[in-house]
Amino acid sequence: MDQGSSDGLIARCVVPFYLDMMGTNAVRYGRPLLPALAEASRATTAAEVMTLLRDSWRSRVMGAWYSIRVGGADVAAAVLHALATSRGALDAPPLATAAVVLAGPDPAEPLEQYFTADQTHRWGAGGVIAAAADHLRQHHQVATPLPPPTDADRDTVNALIDIAHHLALK
Repeated sequence: MDQGSSDGLIARCVVPFYLDMMGTNAVRYGRPLLPALAEASRATTAAEVMTLLRDSWRSRVMGAWYSIRVGGADVAAAVLHALATSRGALDAPPLATAAVVLAGPDPAEPLEQYFTADQTHRWGAGGVIAAAADHLRQHHQVATPLPPPTDADRDTVNALIDIAHHLALK
């Protein structure tokens, strides 16, 4: 994708939404955005979503949310790679949410990779990641070595997954 196309993609798909959808902000601000986000995602291709997932954290945030509507094996694989290589609490929660919603039991290893890096560097999303892994334990009987999450982190992940499901249905 050339720079002009990339700039257009960022202007259309990232800039209007990323502040309200980054980190765990979607729990507080995401619901009112769902109609506009669903409309934007319908106009976004799998190739564009994968481009977003390979870009900076802002683009990865929105790539994660768009991936929920776009779906597909290649998009799910790109989400898992983006999660495993995430470097902070701004994109990790949306990526973990998308991974859990799209990839069934497959996110266990990328969640563990992110969690280990998060704990080492103190990025601040370890609790949410542990809650996403707990979701896998409960719904897919996947064993992970991550610690049990707090109730607050579990509630946050459940709220993010609920938003993802609503987005998928819009």
